[in-house]
Order: sequence, then structure tokens, then C-alpha cells
Amino acid sequence: MAGPPAAGAAMVVLGDSVAEGRDDPDPAGGWLGWAGRLARRLGVPPGDVLNVSDPGATIEDVVRDQLPAVRAARPRLVMLGCGMNDALNGFERPAAGARLDEVFGWARGAGAVALAIPVPRPPLLERSLISQFRKQRVLQRIAFFNAELERAARDFGMAFPPRETVTKIADPAMWSADGIHLSPAGHDYVAEVMGHLAAGLLGERAI
Repeated sequence: MAGPPAAGAAMVVLGDSVAEGRDDPDPAGGWLGWAGRLARRLGVPPGDVLNVSDPGATIEDVVRDQLPAVRAARPRLVMLGCGMNDALNGFERPAAGARLDEVFGWARGAGAVALAIPVPRPPLLERSLISQFRKQRVLQRIAFFNAELERAARDFGMAFPPRETVTKIADPAMWSADGIHLSPAGHDYVAEVMGHLAAGLLGERAI
């Protein structure tokens, strides 16, 4: 989990190892990732970004471990990037939906714009020796989690990226060799897509 709690953070990032920026090294040290690249696009200084993402985190982990660390913050933008670990390991849809409501509810209460990254189909599924049945189960969970993300965003007056805006993520160049984390190009693509959406929602509100 990177960065100490900061009440003055302009941008808060919650999520897993992809949200942390894994496999996208920052020349200044650590990971840059889509969150760091998005902050640059929006003109947010690194010191104003609070990224508390943890490798392996599920939405349950986000609410239990990460949300308490940022409750004092009053950001203009909240970014959520998780769901892959939920899809790979299984989850109860009603419970996941309730946890998502907590995240979006906190963001709305803080007066922030909240955006969630859609869970993509990882190349690892095609390379893995797991059964076709299990692959289909993972794909079904990805669809269910994305449906809950879209529903929660709508319920709390936020936006969720339409599927047609993120189709390029299927390009193998967007992924690292492990097939589960994004490459620098993938992180940059996500930052580009989310940057357009965030800028439109933030409008004239300074971040």
C-alpha cells in the first residue's frame, strides 16, 4: 500500500496490483501505472495522489483495508481498479455489489467524481491449462463484476466507460508477459481512456 493518508489528496486510487502500477516502472522509483499516468494527464502533482492499492486485493479487501485509510481525504477524483482477483477466485455477487456501494457512496459523500476501471479479459486465460469450464466461469464472473460496477456507478450518479471505448485492451501489446498485468502501453491506454472521461466529468472543477 503506497502513500500515507493525506486529507488534502486531490486524487485517491483504490485497488489491486494493476491499480498499483505493476510492470510499469516509474523512472523516479516504484511503479507509475495508469494511475500515475492519469494524474500527469490531469495535471495532478505526485504529492497530491494517494494510491493505497495492494497486490491481490479484492473488493472486500478494498473496503476493509483501503477505504479506512482514505476516509479523511476529500479528493476531487476517486479511481477504483479491482475485480480481477474477485473473478479469478470467486465472489458472491450481492456482497460485491454492497462493497461497491460503500466505495461509491463514500466518494459521493466526499464530493468526488468516482470512476471504475472495467475488468478486462486477461490473456492468461488463453495460456492457462485450466479447463474450459473454469475459463467460462472466470469470464462469467468478469461479466458479473463489470455489471455491478456499472450498476453502482449509475446508482450513485457516476459514469462507467462503455465497452466500445476500451476494446483496444484486447491487443496483446497491452499486456505484460505474465498475461495478468498490463504493460506500460496498456497502462498508458487505460490512462488515456479514463483521462478523457475524468476530464469531461470534472469539467471546470479544479483538481
